[in-house]
Amino acid sequence: MLIELTLSAGIQMTQPTTYQLQPYLQDRAIYYTAQHGLPNARVWAIAISGETLYAGTEQAVASASLNQPDRWRIVSRQPAQILIPDDAGGVYGVGERTLFHLTASGERRTLYDADTQLIGLQAAREGGLWLLSAKRLMRYENGAIREQYDAPANRQFRWFHQDTRGRLFAFAVGELEHRCYRLESGQWRALAVADNRGRYYDDVWLSATSDAMGHLWIGARSGLIIGDGEGWFLSREVYDGVATTPAAPTAELIPPTGRIQCLAFAPNGDLWAGAAEGACRLREGQWSYFWGKRWLPSNQVYAIAVDRQNRAWLATDGGVACIESVRMTLQEKAAHYERIIALRHNRNGFVTGGEWSDPNDPTSWKIEASDNDGLWTALYCAAQTFQYATTKDPAARERARKSMHALLELERLTGIPGFPARSIIRKDETGYYQSSGEWHQSPIDPNYIWKGDTSSDELDGHYFVWAVYYDRCADDAEKERIRGTVQRVTDHLMQNNWRLIDKDGKPTRWAIFNPETLNDDPLWEEERGLNSLSILSHLKVAFHITGDAKYQQAYESLIQKHHYLLNSVTQKRLPPYSINHSDDQLAFLCYSPFLLYETNPDYRRLWLMSLERSWQIERPERSPLFNFIYGALTGKPCDVEASVQTLQEWPWDLRNWQCRNSHRLDIVLDTSRSRFGDWQSVSIVPYSEREVMRWNGNPYRLDGGDPLGRGEDDGSAFLLPYWMGRYHRLIEE
Repeated sequence: MLIELTLSAGIQMTQPTTYQLQPYLQDRAIYYTAQHGLPNARVWAIAISGETLYAGTEQAVASASLNQPDRWRIVSRQPAQILIPDDAGGVYGVGERTLFHLTASGERRTLYDADTQLIGLQAAREGGLWLLSAKRLMRYENGAIREQYDAPANRQFRWFHQDTRGRLFAFAVGELEHRCYRLESGQWRALAVADNRGRYYDDVWLSATSDAMGHLWIGARSGLIIGDGEGWFLSREVYDGVATTPAAPTAELIPPTGRIQCLAFAPNGDLWAGAAEGACRLREGQWSYFWGKRWLPSNQVYAIAVDRQNRAWLATDGGVACIESVRMTLQEKAAHYERIIALRHNRNGFVTGGEWSDPNDPTSWKIEASDNDGLWTALYCAAQTFQYATTKDPAARERARKSMHALLELERLTGIPGFPARSIIRKDETGYYQSSGEWHQSPIDPNYIWKGDTSSDELDGHYFVWAVYYDRCADDAEKERIRGTVQRVTDHLMQNNWRLIDKDGKPTRWAIFNPETLNDDPLWEEERGLNSLSILSHLKVAFHITGDAKYQQAYESLIQKHHYLLNSVTQKRLPPYSINHSDDQLAFLCYSPFLLYETNPDYRRLWLMSLERSWQIERPERSPLFNFIYGALTGKPCDVEASVQTLQEWPWDLRNWQCRNSHRLDIVLDTSRSRFGDWQSVSIVPYSEREVMRWNGNPYRLDGGDPLGRGEDDGSAFLLPYWMGRYHRLIEE
C-alpha cells in the first residue's frame, strides 16, 4: 500500500509504506575500578556464583553483589589467576601453585598445593576438579589427585578443556611444533585441524570452550576455530601458513580481533571473546567489537563471565566491565539524549558540544561558544520542530522556540543588517569556553560580544532551519521576525555581489557565491557545485518565506546566465578531488527545503538528477539524515532499514572516547587515506564501534577520539533524522 505525502508546495508524491519500529537491544557499558573497592591491580579472573560476582587479582579476591556491582570488597588476600563457581555461592580458585575454595560465607580453605604453577581449572564431569600445569593434567576429588595424564613427550601444556560431551582436549607446545590433542584411552592423540579443503590454520591457540552440542570453539591468534573433534570450521583462510587479507570479511565470519584468550557463552546464545585488543561478541551470525573506554577500563581482557540476564562481565587490566544489551525503543533513546542536552549542552538556546577540563571532575564541564553555533543549533532546532510537528508536544515546541530565538539573535546583535555571527556570548555568562577567532563588541547590546568570519556552513544551517521552523512551528509574530531576518540576510548577499561582508568590509573566507569566483577562479573549483546549490536553495527559501519576486528572479538569473543549476548537478566531488564529508551534510541541508518548494518540472528534473547522484554516492554510509531527506523529497525507497540500523547503533555514551579499528582482522583497508591522512576502510564499521561523529564526519575513518574522553557530543545527529523520519512517516513508533 502507498501513502500519499502532501508537501508544502502542493506537490503530491508517494512513498513506501511506513516502517514500523520495534524495540531493539541497545548496548551500553559501565565499569568498576579501585574507586569501587576493587584491588588496585589487573583483574585476572571473573566468576559468577549465585548472585555474587568474584574478581581475582594478583593481590586478592574481591566480591560484589550482582544487584550492587559498584560496591566491591576484599574477601580474601589470596592471589587468584583463575576462578570458577562452586554452585553454592562461593568459588574455587587457582593462585600460583595453590588450589583453594572460598565459600559464600567468606571461609577460605586450601585444597591442594602443587609442585609447580597451576595454569588451568575446570569442574570435572566425573566429579571434582580438573587442574592443569605445564607438565600434567590432574583430577582432584575429595582431598586427593584421582587421575593424572602427563603432557606428550617434549611438550608443555598451555590450556585444556573438557567439552559438554565429557571429552578432554589440550593444547601443547614444543620447540618447533604447536598441536591440539584429544585424550583417548589415557593417551593423547594429536588432532589434524583443517577445513574441508585441507587448509591448516594458524597454530597459536589460546583458549577454548564448548557449546551444548559438544562443538569445540577455539580462540586463536588469527581468529576462531570451531570443530567437533573430526570436522572443523576456520574463520579465516590460510595459504602456506599465512593468513589472507579477507575480500569479504563479513561473509567469512572473521572476528574483529585475534589473540582470543578467553571465550564464554551466554544463555541467549551469544559468544563472547576476550583478547589483547578488546572484546567481541558473536550474535545471530554477526560480530560486534568493544574497544576503548566507551566499553572497557582497559583493552586487555583476561576472562569473561556471563550472568543469567546475558550481561557480560569482563576482567581487564584496569578493572571489571559490564556490557549489557537493554531492550528499548528509539524514542526512549531520543529522550536519553534530550536529558544529556538539558544537563550539559544548552547554552541559552545554543546547543553544541563541550568538554571537561578534568574528565574525573563532573563540575569541570564547559560548553563551547564555537565556530559553528549557528549550524549545530539549527540542526537541534530543526529536530525539535519536527518532534513538535509529529507529537504536538509543547515541551518540544518550547525547546525549538528557545533555539530559534538564539539563532535570530546572531544576526541582530552584530549591528550589520543581514550578517549573522558565528556565535554570541553574554558577558556575565559562566560555564563556557570561547573558541579562537574574530570576536567583537556588539553595538546593539554592550552586554554581548559576537564572533565574525561567518561561513557558508552557517548560512546553510540558517536557511534550512528558517524554512523548517517557519512552515511547521512558528506563530504569526515569529513568522514576521523570521521574514525580516531572511530578507535582510538575502538582501545583504545580493547587494554585496553574493558575498557575506564582515565588520572589516571584506568578504568572509567561505561565504562566497558570486559567478566570477565560482565559475572562473580555479581555486574555487571544488566549491563550485556546493556553493551554487547553496545560494539557489537560499533564494528559493527566501522567496517562499517573504513572497518577494526579486528572489525568484535572482534565482532564475543565476541559473540561466551563470549555469548554477548545471554546476549543482555534480556538486558531490569524487577523486581525484579530496572527499569533504562536511560538504555532504551541507548539500543535503540545501536539498531539503529547496526541492519542497521548486515546482517547475524543468528545474526539478536537474535538481533531482543532482540529488539522485549525491545520494547514490552517499548510500553506503547508511546515514539516516541523508536517506530520510532523499526519501521525503522523492517518495522513493530510501534504505529505511539501514537508517534504523544506524540509529540503533548510535552510541549510548556520547563522549568522544578514543576508538581504534585500523588493526582489525575483519575489515579491508582503503588503499587511499582521507584528506587528513587518516586510515579508512572500504566499508563502514558499525557506528557503535567508531568515534562519535556528526554527519559532517568521515564514516570511513577508522581511528580517532580522545583517550581521556574529555569532549561530548550533544546528540543532535541522532535527534534530527529520527524526528524527521517520524514526521515524514518514513518510520513510526
